Amino acid sequence: MTVKYNHVTDDVVKKLVNICGEKYVTTSEPLRHSYMARGIMGLEAVLPEAIVRPENAQQVSEILVVANENLIPVTPAAGGLSGGFALPAIEPGGIYMDMTRMNRLQVDVENRVMIVEPGLKSGDAWRIFKTKYPEWAPPIPDGAPPAATVLGDAIERGFSLVTGVYGPQADMIMGLEVVLPSGKIFRTGSWALDGAKPYYRWGPGPNPDGLFLGSQGSMGIITKAAIKLIPHPHFKTVVAYGGKNWDDIIIPTWEVSKHEMGIAEHTVMVQGGNWPLVMTRWPKSNVPVDYDFYKKIGISEYWMNYEIWAWTEEELEYTKKRIDEIYKSYEVKANTECPQWKLHPRQIASRLKKPNKIAISYSLWEAGFLFITWYTPWLESARMMEEYCAKMEEYGFPPTMWVASIDHGRQAIVMPILCFDSTEPGIYDKIREFNLETTRSFLKKGWLNYSPDPFVHAPETFARTPEYYDMLVKFRKVLDPNLILHPGRLAIPWEAVTDLPNPIKDGN
Repeated sequence: MTVKYNHVTDDVVKKLVNICGEKYVTTSEPLRHSYMARGIMGLEAVLPEAIVRPENAQQVSEILVVANENLIPVTPAAGGLSGGFALPAIEPGGIYMDMTRMNRLQVDVENRVMIVEPGLKSGDAWRIFKTKYPEWAPPIPDGAPPAATVLGDAIERGFSLVTGVYGPQADMIMGLEVVLPSGKIFRTGSWALDGAKPYYRWGPGPNPDGLFLGSQGSMGIITKAAIKLIPHPHFKTVVAYGGKNWDDIIIPTWEVSKHEMGIAEHTVMVQGGNWPLVMTRWPKSNVPVDYDFYKKIGISEYWMNYEIWAWTEEELEYTKKRIDEIYKSYEVKANTECPQWKLHPRQIASRLKKPNKIAISYSLWEAGFLFITWYTPWLESARMMEEYCAKMEEYGFPPTMWVASIDHGRQAIVMPILCFDSTEPGIYDKIREFNLETTRSFLKKGWLNYSPDPFVHAPETFARTPEYYDMLVKFRKVLDPNLILHPGRLAIPWEAVTDLPNPIKDGN
């Protein structure tokens, strides 16, 4: 059976007001509804009973103490654009902790870190650095809107504008400030030592921050993160190459990515897709839906972008030349054609503008969009995308696909985008069946889902890694014995999400 929680009472609301002030606590039904949506990376949501907006870690701590005393669930979120609004919130909805008031930024250029709070938006971070610290850049998420938060992307292990070189965002973290479900506040890394700076991630002993990165707030609430700054050269461009199949963009990219002390160091963001992805960027009223139109304007069926940053014009030109040579060599070896996409200066300027909103889709499919994300070894991603696109067409979805290189092509992040009519009867059941079939196939091949559906990806994955899941549940129950924090998409433990039979325990 699911865990039984209490409802938010008038007495609890009074306690929350005493902590945060009347202005920052509400039970207004219209406002509560405004916080709930079907997110682009998840389809489940529950209406919260109260909204509270803390100002600092101490207030977060006091709220959690009240929640424990009254056995009321808590769901923390800031931007909510990585699926935070669509988390399988605990029934009843309990307290929704809106972290957007906590939006402070500290910059330490000497030690090359910035300290961010949950509410700091990517657009604000980029603007501050552009005006005050032009020699440095914050690794903000690429493709997300300006309202996406820096910390949310980092603790979700997402991808940034320099992911192609530096790896997933979690690799950029040097220390965390965490409020545990009990209300206790602690820090990780060298930050754990009173008065020390967050200069050494591993701290005085074993580093526990991995428990909180990717746990979606189920293990504790992160109120600060120290994140690496990166040098910001200002000679930039974007080059793009096409191909006839997925191998034509994946294999040359792997060749580029091998040059870790050379050209690959300049290709900060490497991402591509197929021609249906272009359609999601066109207004619904006049979007062409056949490839012939796109072929005429020079868009290949498959393509890869390389965003290049260099310190001098000479470095920039050298990098472009070497990438072109690699593609020409591949064309000969593979007996294929990989034409360079002649980007208009406006296209280049648009892609170099940050925050870049390339992942924001229009409403061709009646506002039905679901991003599903997987990690694979880079050279296996072509096989995954071929299988994915075929299965999407079988289920009646346009085969819309996006892929990005992570850490010099060591991994691929593969994102099929399900475009659908959200008013179609039975559409969500069809999506679930599609997810279930592809998930079972991909897990057998050793590929991992990144932002799981709690009723498909999570149970299917953990049924194959029972020891891993068992340890996560044990850690969760040590940190949060009353299970007041929402279980996230990982469904840890399962009974905090649903009273359906536990597929992990039953091994089904």
